Amino acid sequence: MFTRRNALALGIAVPGLAGLAACGPNATGGGGGSGEDGSSSLRVAWWGNPARDENTQNVADAYEEENSDVTLNLEPGEWSGYWDKLATQTAGGDFPDVVQMDEKYLAEYGGRGALLDLAEAGLDTSEFAEGSVEVGELPEVGLAAINAGLNAVAFLINPVIFEEAGVDVPDDTTWTWDDLLDTAVQISEATEDGTFGMSQLGTIQGLFQIYVRQAGQDQYKDGAAGFDAETAAAWFEWAQKAQDDGAAPGASLAVEDGAQALDQTLFSTGKAAMTVAWSNQVVAHDELVPEGVTVLRPPSMTGSAADAELWYKASMYWAVSAQSANPEAAVAFVDYLVNSPDAGKILSVERGVPGNLTVREAIVPDLDEANTKAVDYLEAIESELGHPPEITPQGGGQFEDILTRAGEEMLFGELTPAEAGQRLVDNLSSALS
Repeated sequence: MFTRRNALALGIAVPGLAGLAACGPNATGGGGGSGEDGSSSLRVAWWGNPARDENTQNVADAYEEENSDVTLNLEPGEWSGYWDKLATQTAGGDFPDVVQMDEKYLAEYGGRGALLDLAEAGLDTSEFAEGSVEVGELPEVGLAAINAGLNAVAFLINPVIFEEAGVDVPDDTTWTWDDLLDTAVQISEATEDGTFGMSQLGTIQGLFQIYVRQAGQDQYKDGAAGFDAETAAAWFEWAQKAQDDGAAPGASLAVEDGAQALDQTLFSTGKAAMTVAWSNQVVAHDELVPEGVTVLRPPSMTGSAADAELWYKASMYWAVSAQSANPEAAVAFVDYLVNSPDAGKILSVERGVPGNLTVREAIVPDLDEANTKAVDYLEAIESELGHPPEITPQGGGQFEDILTRAGEEMLFGELTPAEAGQRLVDNLSSALS
């Protein structure tokens, strides 16, 4: 979560407080250096889990073996403390040379001059899937970051619950939002008490964004809220109907479910037949469902998958410091990470499905069934993608919390759907101002 401490460290305006000086073109940065013999030292920072840490260490070792004149100093971290540390480093002119970046904060750092234009620096993106490079572009920077992997919003189905309920799995190329509710109600009614057709989806940011995109709007437009209160109210009405009709659990259980660890959720414990996740989470869910999950497209308003308004989202990015002492070496390492089949085989799809199609082709034969499901899904929707959305503007990192609060208050009856929709627009607008 981007906190006031983050904002202060980055020099972002915080109401009532003066921001510190921002990282700018004349600031020092990038803790690496160059030796008299032409050798380079690069600092590489990322957040992750033990598997990602091991993969990154292995790919760094492979790169150093091929490039004996480069030393990579690795700085792994965890999400909870990563952004505080990075913001402090930025303010102190100590930004690492190569940084794993998240979409929520890309504009925060790019807007402060912290990120190098990778396109201008010569990064090759010619083999990337169509629409997958643009998701790292910022008007004030250019190609501020390149995706380390791709994902998209997906519906996950527990086929065992469908079979027990005697309900057919929907055709995801033609189903609508009403079809989703009808299917979920049928499952809730045909299974034992405490089992639901779906988890409560009204506070899922990615699905909300799909809904407003299908309504001809978007989450952001020109750095401001891109949807109106009426469309947000319609979304909350749909979520309330899911609760009232029994398609999804009641408010208390839904909030409890949303706070659970993945292996304790209603879906993972066989108490909900459908849920929503990003496609790079398919593997984790697949391991928790005895017969494995089925991956479906989200519904559409028109009943056509071509109108689903999906897009390729970067699961995360690689970015290079604009103040790196070794920009060429840093870009060369990023090029290896995203364009080398050898690197792809080491990193696999833990950071998401590779955007580079040649790398993807090289690793697919070695993927297990669960990972193959994620790849197959992204390839299935490629011809149906809508336009890429705007990068989250400064302050937009708060939107998920804003949506959750408004949605939960609505589910508990403290707000009407119309009031929740207006609250969503007002609070997001305030966060972006």
